[in-house]
Amino acid sequence: MKRNNGVALITVLLVVALAATVCAALVTRQQLAIRSTANQLHARQAWQYVRGGEQLAIALLDADRRSSASTDHRGEVWAQRLPAYPVDGGQVQVAIEDLSGRFNLNSVIHEGQVEGDAFARLQRLLALLQLDSQLAWQLVAWMAPDAAPDVIRMQVERSYRSRTPMYRAAARPLADVSELRLLAGIDDAAYQRLLPHVTALPASTPLNVNTADPWVLASLADGLGLHDGRRLSDARGTAGFRSVDAFLAQPLLHRHRVSGNGLAVRSQWFSATSDAAIGERHLHLVSVLQRDGASLRVVSRQLAPPYLSENDR
Repeated sequence: MKRNNGVALITVLLVVALAATVCAALVTRQQLAIRSTANQLHARQAWQYVRGGEQLAIALLDADRRSSASTDHRGEVWAQRLPAYPVDGGQVQVAIEDLSGRFNLNSVIHEGQVEGDAFARLQRLLALLQLDSQLAWQLVAWMAPDAAPDVIRMQVERSYRSRTPMYRAAARPLADVSELRLLAGIDDAAYQRLLPHVTALPASTPLNVNTADPWVLASLADGLGLHDGRRLSDARGTAGFRSVDAFLAQPLLHRHRVSGNGLAVRSQWFSATSDAAIGERHLHLVSVLQRDGASLRVVSRQLAPPYLSENDR
């Protein structure tokens, strides 16, 4: 009898242990399901919020177009650091940057040939960033191989064929700045140094001297240093230069030969970044916007890791 009671007790304990295991598994699975559902909900909320941030950027740029059609400068509302907007479950941050204030890499080639002013500016920009100025020829050999010297063209062709997988020069304008990583001589350190100062836009897009940074301004003429670029940046004041001629008339530029070719005080291309932090989800949307006359359209969208400016790194 005692033996039967012992077997019954063990059986009961096994049943209880099994029931506890099953219950624990069910609770764990339910918690995972709840968390998965919450993550999906937060992801969808974050996507809607960053799209809303994009629409806010469009509204600000459109309002600027209607209020001041002659110039674009860093003193305008769209160029200011906007506060984070609190939303249900998190916050949204929106920032607008003038892409026309960066050096346009595609401007180096015009109708299949090297554009002299743009090429010289790129070489000077590379030197100011303490990079090899001959990297400008690598860009030429990538976009228009026939326009590069034979020695450089053959050198880069050998470099690309030796890689795994091998590839050839694109023989076309850059579609995105990230293509620089494919160029011979551009490693990650060089790419990160160039990234805040360059863009890839249609070749005819002029440089806005009202929004260009000191490095890009200093690249406009031989003999200008970063200190001169900062002085030109300060000379813009809060309202920017009213015209390219007003910029070229700066006393600092009197002893330097600065060509007005490819310069402007008005912008057509902008980058709007919308950052949404909802729950544990963090979404970063980069939208390229084109403002042409009375229209403003989204040219591209890209989800990317959160970007840190040089001041925040």
